[in-house]
Amino acid sequence: MKPRMGHYNSETSAVVDRVPAKHAATDALIDCSIIAAVNSPSTFEQALHSPTRAVYLLTGNPLTLPGLLARARDYGKLCLVNIDFLDGLARDRFAVEFLASYGVAGIVSTRFEVLKAAHACDLITVQRTFGIDSAAVLAAKKTLSQFLPDLMEVLPAMAAPKIAKRLFAEYPELRIMGGGLIESVKEIEELFAAGIHSVSVSDPRLWLI
Repeated sequence: MKPRMGHYNSETSAVVDRVPAKHAATDALIDCSIIAAVNSPSTFEQALHSPTRAVYLLTGNPLTLPGLLARARDYGKLCLVNIDFLDGLARDRFAVEFLASYGVAGIVSTRFEVLKAAHACDLITVQRTFGIDSAAVLAAKKTLSQFLPDLMEVLPAMAAPKIAKRLFAEYPELRIMGGGLIESVKEIEELFAAGIHSVSVSDPRLWLI
C-alpha cells in the first residue's frame, strides 16, 4: 500500500513497486543514451511525453516528490533524483529511504555516504563529480576507492572524455555519464564516440531517444 503523506516511517514503510528491480533498472539505464534532466514542473511534463526512457530530477520536496515519482512510474520512466538539489530533505539515509518508499529508481549525489545508503536500499547509484582540474580527478579516485557507484556523472560533459580516460585506467568497469553545457546533437555524438556511455541533458529539444 502506498505510504500516506505525513505518515512515513523509515523502519516500517514498504517500498512501492519499483519497476524494474535494481539489476534490470541499471541495465535499462545504461541502455539510455540520453537522460532527460528536469529542473522545473513544465519540463517534467515534457520529459514524460518524450522518447527518453529515464528522467533525472534536480528539483522537488517532500510534498511534490511522491506525485512526481508516481507519474514517472505511470509513464514507464526510470526516475533518478539528485538528492543534493532537493528542498526539505536532509542528505542522509532517512531521506534515501523516504525516496525509495515512493519508488525512485536511483539516487544521484556528490556524497558517497548517501550513495552507500542508496545501495543498501537496492537503488541505482550515480556519483556526481566536477571535472575542473587534476585535483578533482584525484578526489574522484579517492571516492571510488571507498565506494564504486553504478555510474559516475561528470560535469561539464565536454570534460567527461578526459576524466574517463584517467578513471578507466583504474576502474575499467565504471560507467560514465556526461552532464552540463550540452548544446547540440553533434556534441552528444562526439561524447558517445569518445566512450561516454550516456548524457544527461536539460534541453527538451535534445530528448531524442
